[in-house]
Amino acid sequence: MNRKILSFFLAVLLALTSVGLSACSEKPADTGNTPAVTSNQPEADVSGEIDEDEDSFIPDELPEKDFGGAVFSILTTTWYTAKNYIYADEMNGEVVNDALFNQRSKISDRFNLEIACTANDNESVVSTNAHTLVVSGDDSYHIVYNHDNLTMNNGLKGDFCNLRDFEVLDFSKPWWQGASQVFTIQNKLFATANPMAMSGIYMNCSVSFNKKLMSDLQLEAPYEKVRNGEWYIDDMISMAEVGMRDLDGNGKLDAKDQWGFLTASYGWLQFQSDLGAGCMEKDEEGNVRFTGNVDKMVSVMEKFDALDEFTQTSSGTDYNVQMFAEGRGLFMFSENRNLYESMRDTDISYGILPAPKFDELQENYASAGYDIYWGVLLSSSAHEELISYCLESISCENYNNVIPAVWEAVLGSKLADAPEDTEMFYIIRDVQYVDLGYALSQSIAGLSSIVFLKTNTTAGQTASFIQKLQKSLSKGTDRLNKSYAELGG
Repeated sequence: MNRKILSFFLAVLLALTSVGLSACSEKPADTGNTPAVTSNQPEADVSGEIDEDEDSFIPDELPEKDFGGAVFSILTTTWYTAKNYIYADEMNGEVVNDALFNQRSKISDRFNLEIACTANDNESVVSTNAHTLVVSGDDSYHIVYNHDNLTMNNGLKGDFCNLRDFEVLDFSKPWWQGASQVFTIQNKLFATANPMAMSGIYMNCSVSFNKKLMSDLQLEAPYEKVRNGEWYIDDMISMAEVGMRDLDGNGKLDAKDQWGFLTASYGWLQFQSDLGAGCMEKDEEGNVRFTGNVDKMVSVMEKFDALDEFTQTSSGTDYNVQMFAEGRGLFMFSENRNLYESMRDTDISYGILPAPKFDELQENYASAGYDIYWGVLLSSSAHEELISYCLESISCENYNNVIPAVWEAVLGSKLADAPEDTEMFYIIRDVQYVDLGYALSQSIAGLSSIVFLKTNTTAGQTASFIQKLQKSLSKGTDRLNKSYAELGG
């Protein structure tokens, strides 16, 4: 595949990790600092075509600068081996690692500075240490790259600078779209996720299916349905039912048998958003509010209850990937990292699909996922120029050069084993996002319970379940909006 095509595709893919979805977050504006408010899902190019002649390199346009050997210092966590998504200590022959190392070397030489990264503690310790650094005025570290919800909470404590105030950062650049637009509340951005790191690609959720099982069951892989915009949740439910098999013949279905659909509790919450049943949005003033989309939530839960008959759900975050690797699952809804970590050494031939639409009224596909967020420590605000140059240049370099390496080494050669699957990635690329409700789920009382609806209730109880949470949710949302109004001047 042409390198320019690869670069353009994956640059957009990661930059749009957080593109908005109806009733859960806003679609990022093309330019400017104010996120657009919209009720539409992101538009997908279902043709999968890209202009091969387009020069995809976008420069950061930073002026020359000599920082005299100053150190740009990153504090991160041992959680999810987060450091590997953002930093490489040395060359080791692994494509993504070496691309990150070359990025660091290039920027260090360009601005006469050093980039350092420390990862010694788990996510809770890092979150506590970040707050302690700010309270004590310690500028030993400049940014903190840590667990998503904990990072949002650090921002609400006043631990991070408002990135929208940084003059050097150019928010019209594509590496500041996606999460940086969605997470901007009241025109303030204290924590974000962007091409500073590779985590968005690995943590996006996609549908995979076992090609041999699909053929053995005389089912047609739904590639054409996807192309035509006609891949619906009802299609998946009917196919999942066909995929059930009592392999040990004991008359009951358990973890030793074959299932139509494999996922985890964390998969259900992303699936919920993909089908248009997200929880939170922003109003015209940039304040967060509950969507009130209860009827749609009930309808989606009814589909989930039907699909659950043919589903093996993991209580953790492994998404039953081992069952899929053993050929005992027709569909799996999982983070891409699980495929990369568990499937590349197996003989299973599998395909990739976007999450289905809810019905014909849903205009576009959507592809929710997770990420690891970061913020600039308030105690290091005096180093704004150094920090800004590093953030802008690292994001630019990753956007243009490191992300294509991820595609070639991880998504391209490891995940997609046929042109149809590559085409599916093209379709997914423009509809990736981080759900705003999930991002704030540990910051607003009651919100986590609604984000994890499938884990907490059934379709018949959904409306009353949400009603019981409305008071605490309303108070928590008001409190969050007030906190933003008071933070960052």
